[in-house]
Amino acid sequence: MSQPEIIVIAKLPDEHMAHLEKHFTCHQLHDAADREAFLAQHRDKARGLVTSGFRGFKADIIEALPNLEIISVWGAGLQALDLDAARAHGIVVTNTPDNSKIAVAELGMALMLNVGRRVMEADKYVKSGAWKPESFTRYGSGFYGKKLGIVALGTIGRAVADRAASFGMAISYFGPNEKKDTPYAYEDNILDLARNSDFLMLCCPETPETTGLITSEVLKALGPEGVLINISRGVVVDEDALIEALKSGTIKGAGLDVFVDEPNVPEDLRNLENVVLVPHIGTATADVRRIRKEMTVTNLQDYFSGKPLPSALVSGKGS
Repeated sequence: MSQPEIIVIAKLPDEHMAHLEKHFTCHQLHDAADREAFLAQHRDKARGLVTSGFRGFKADIIEALPNLEIISVWGAGLQALDLDAARAHGIVVTNTPDNSKIAVAELGMALMLNVGRRVMEADKYVKSGAWKPESFTRYGSGFYGKKLGIVALGTIGRAVADRAASFGMAISYFGPNEKKDTPYAYEDNILDLARNSDFLMLCCPETPETTGLITSEVLKALGPEGVLINISRGVVVDEDALIEALKSGTIKGAGLDVFVDEPNVPEDLRNLENVVLVPHIGTATADVRRIRKEMTVTNLQDYFSGKPLPSALVSGKGS
């Protein structure tokens, strides 16, 4: 029996792609020089689609593949998925619930520790040999008794709050709605949240409302002892305003996992010593990636063999 044919529209890690190719006949759209010609060539045989939570899918790809039955999403994110289009066409959509919220929250705490306690600066100091003649006197900021402001108390924001609480931090949050099931203080104004925070951590999705949310005014409200941590999306922050705030001392420092034009990080940002930069590694843990690798394939296998799909986001026809 021939393997089902699958269109892959996101660039997956090589090992994960190899695992997918063991079980299916795969065609990689992201490598195609001519998108329209590629889709015309494979439109009638493609029964499955694989994408990532970050890349997602829109109605146009569904409409271009008339025999599409299932979309297997590598990842747990939902914001880039046009689930309404899938429902309208009776397409099954699955994802890989993988505790990525914990991995992202852990990175947020790691960035906060690195910037607050000046870990990267101290590491560089020791490795340079400077410690032998002179002690390291660039004092950092501890967490105990400090105020953490969280932008968006969703699944990631709550995971951050729970971990920060164990450090003895006072936690408040900003979002479109107050959460009645949490002990943390709610601020209905982003400027007030920043003004009342020592550390400001961004955990919000990318939406029209959050794009450009962190302005020069917000950074000024955070103040010269304040630290910004971004584990959400780069476009949430006015990057030029952030660079200026870091250069001028408007804020003390920043820790960033995401950027406006990844992987193109502005040189001015890369040259600053009061910022820690990592290359969008929020979910990059071995545990999370193993689950994604296996579940992306398992969801497709279970569908084509008629088994139940516990991670279905859209059940297909009649859902």
